[in-house]
Amino acid sequence: MRVRSIRALALLVSIAALLIPPSHGAADATGGYLMLKGGVFAPTASQSVNQIGNLGTFPTSGDFDLALGTMFGLLGLQLDAGYLWTSSSGVKVSGYPVSAVLQLRFPILFVVPYIEAGLGVFIATASFSDGSSGSSSKAAFMAPFGGGVDLLLGPLIVGAEARYLYISPTDYNFSNSFGSNTASLHMAGVAVTGNIGFRFSN
Repeated sequence: MRVRSIRALALLVSIAALLIPPSHGAADATGGYLMLKGGVFAPTASQSVNQIGNLGTFPTSGDFDLALGTMFGLLGLQLDAGYLWTSSSGVKVSGYPVSAVLQLRFPILFVVPYIEAGLGVFIATASFSDGSSGSSSKAAFMAPFGGGVDLLLGPLIVGAEARYLYISPTDYNFSNSFGSNTASLHMAGVAVTGNIGFRFSN
């Protein structure tokens, strides 16, 4: 009985090995690509803006990114630039995250989960609707980290990703009827996107 079980198991393994195309192995997780990402951005700071009153957390809003990257099997490098926006009572924010991210990838046939971390800059413009003026665009330090999964379907990449964006608080000088003041903007949050891309080589 045990001999039959071992033979049956060996037969199943042999059939599985024959059915797995070699062109879909881990070695295919290489090459450059261009990717479009779209989804939601959920700010996580409990106090979005201070020194002009606690406006609470900014609501969940939208996020779009364009990424250029390359895969080396277990490693990946991605450069991306995006646009996100959100608003709370009295404050509207437009943000432009730009980052370079290093990925650790785990190719399993055509499915490639990964984790990632990087550095970048977050450029944001805040406008105040209480009669304030003079808030120009400011740049802040940003550190994205998270993970996702890619499906490598020939030259096409389809995937999903979640990133936490640490964004250092940024001070904005503005003026209103009471004179000059400073608002500190807190924009850290989580971006969740669906991704679609095209590989230059595979």
